[in-house]
Amino acid sequence: MAEADDIIVTGSRREERLADAPVAATVMGENFVREARIDSLRQIDDFVPNVQFNQTSQIGGTYITIRGIESNPFIVNRAAVYVDGVPFRSVDNLVLPAIEQIEVLRGPQGTLYGANTESGLIIIRTRAPSDHLEAEASGSVYGFGNGHGVELTAHVSGPLTSTLGASLTVKHENTDSFTRNIASSIGEPGALRETYVQGRLRWEPTDRLTLDLLGNAFIQRTPGLYELEFSPMDRDIYNLVYLGTLNSKPNGRFERVNDAPANTRLEAYTFATAATYEFDFAKLDANFSIRRERNSSQGLDIDLTAAPLSAGGNRTRDRELNAEIRLSALTSSTIQWVIGVNGYTERHRGQLGTLLGAGGIDDYSYAPWQANEGKGYALFGQATIPLAATVHLTGGLRYDWAERTKRQAAGELNLGPLGTFLYTAENRTGSFDEFLPKLAIDWKAAPNLLLYASAAKGWIPGGFNLQAAVPSLGERFTAYDSETLKSYEAGFKLELLDRRLLLSAAAFHIKASNWQENVVPTDDNGVVLSTTVVTSDSSIRSNGFEMELVGRPAANLDLALSFGYVDARYVEYRYDTTRDYSGNRVKLTPQWDFSASASWRPWDGLFLRGEANGTGKAMLNPANTVAQDMAWMFNAQIGWEAERWSARLFAENIADKLVYTSTAYENFLFGFDGGYYATPGKPRVIGVEFGLKF
Repeated sequence: MAEADDIIVTGSRREERLADAPVAATVMGENFVREARIDSLRQIDDFVPNVQFNQTSQIGGTYITIRGIESNPFIVNRAAVYVDGVPFRSVDNLVLPAIEQIEVLRGPQGTLYGANTESGLIIIRTRAPSDHLEAEASGSVYGFGNGHGVELTAHVSGPLTSTLGASLTVKHENTDSFTRNIASSIGEPGALRETYVQGRLRWEPTDRLTLDLLGNAFIQRTPGLYELEFSPMDRDIYNLVYLGTLNSKPNGRFERVNDAPANTRLEAYTFATAATYEFDFAKLDANFSIRRERNSSQGLDIDLTAAPLSAGGNRTRDRELNAEIRLSALTSSTIQWVIGVNGYTERHRGQLGTLLGAGGIDDYSYAPWQANEGKGYALFGQATIPLAATVHLTGGLRYDWAERTKRQAAGELNLGPLGTFLYTAENRTGSFDEFLPKLAIDWKAAPNLLLYASAAKGWIPGGFNLQAAVPSLGERFTAYDSETLKSYEAGFKLELLDRRLLLSAAAFHIKASNWQENVVPTDDNGVVLSTTVVTSDSSIRSNGFEMELVGRPAANLDLALSFGYVDARYVEYRYDTTRDYSGNRVKLTPQWDFSASASWRPWDGLFLRGEANGTGKAMLNPANTVAQDMAWMFNAQIGWEAERWSARLFAENIADKLVYTSTAYENFLFGFDGGYYATPGKPRVIGVEFGLKF
């Protein structure tokens, strides 16, 4: 972090000091990102209070939870992510090389941005093409309990003409999987190979106009890995039940005993253009993007043992188009305002498959292709007016409209011991709309103290489930309703030590109705009755607060501390006639989280850094029958930085703490066998990194 006085936030639609921005925000600049070795979205939550990223495997989806408002794999993320002004409705496998700044804004921001921002907003800015030739490269080698990996990154940037610049970034990683499969039927314990390439052109023909063309490609090959990976949380119970019967080997730490032949092949391509034009009275921002993704993933071991009983897989074809135009007041304007429009279309095609008995990757049998389609637009605007020299009032309004279409083809999904699930032919279309207001006030009570309060509404549309199920379920899970959220917040920002430190705090109260929850329908014995669906027959409320202290208290010391507390509960959640989860804690939401990081340079060249991250108890299912206990993670670095080169030794999760990052499930085939299954996080990783600048 820099001194508090140097931290700039852009998320409020104008460049202003973080200390003057009336919003709960965490800002990580280029130096902080480099020192913390952040190169993917999944690492951000280590440094932001009341924010968690949940994962379904080392290669699976990333789902953002902010202030107890958690996301799931079957709906759009409740938090929006913008990269270089372009919104990403899906953030799976989002690689972040050459980062210039990251901003995390908590609370609804829908009157400022076009993409969905029900729970919050993440803004990421990468380095623009420079006006002089520069290049850098880095490489790291690391090891962990089950293997090792190599990561290489290169970035080159410079002018092509007096008005045209370009940059190219390449990243490649080749690593063993963190969780090793010791019973793979195809002899693949798990490996990960990823390549990311991003190109960017920037044209600045005048001082007023900037035009960016961006393109990136992400290629992933993971022999032995599936996008959903579950390990037993209680190895003693698991080994007692299955060792000597279905398993010939005991399950160890950071291991799985799954026979299912597993492999994932993913390709994602994004093309975008973004333009900025500055008039005499306002600034115009416009962007258009298209994203295509193809994925073929096999290897869900339905029985979660070494027995060749049944396995699952899927193929997907996704396409997203997004366009957004915003007109905003210049920073020098007395009244700050923004108006905009956003529109999108999306199409998801999916095909589920199964493997019964022994076989290989090519032996999966697939049900017919199913499709969901969506489109929508949003009109939004916000204005901030001065009521007095130190008091400002902000009002905003957003109108959202969305249409969802379900195209389900008749077919069967043969799950062997679970029976045959049926797809019912069904074509349905529904539309949803909502008005979303916002009201806020801020007061500069003293030159170093800002007070603010706000109230805002968030929303995500309803939709339809693509579902294969036993006939007895009928149409119960065919559709789900729109979700609405009301958020109230009050906070302050206080500058200390001649503006070298910034202390921020905020308290919040959130209520969400028609809460969209992902569910695997089961009978009273835990036996699965359907593929995963979304329901909207529950509601939640979340209360809490967060505090941050960031800055440079001494010349050679950068410090960042944060603490967040959340009490998020289901106000109403009746799963069925016998299971009522009302009053339970919302899953995947720790009661508290703490982070501390310090970077110290005692003399030129030497670099020392330490990080500590703690999370309180978090429930891993709505029934609150299984939890991730309080956990502490520690990271450390020591290195040397010269003008043209750098080297560092790093250690992550030094205590080798086993933490679970997904919802916990009972055994998909056998029901409750005495234990639960969830996705393990990262083990202890120790490595060395070298970097060069040209």
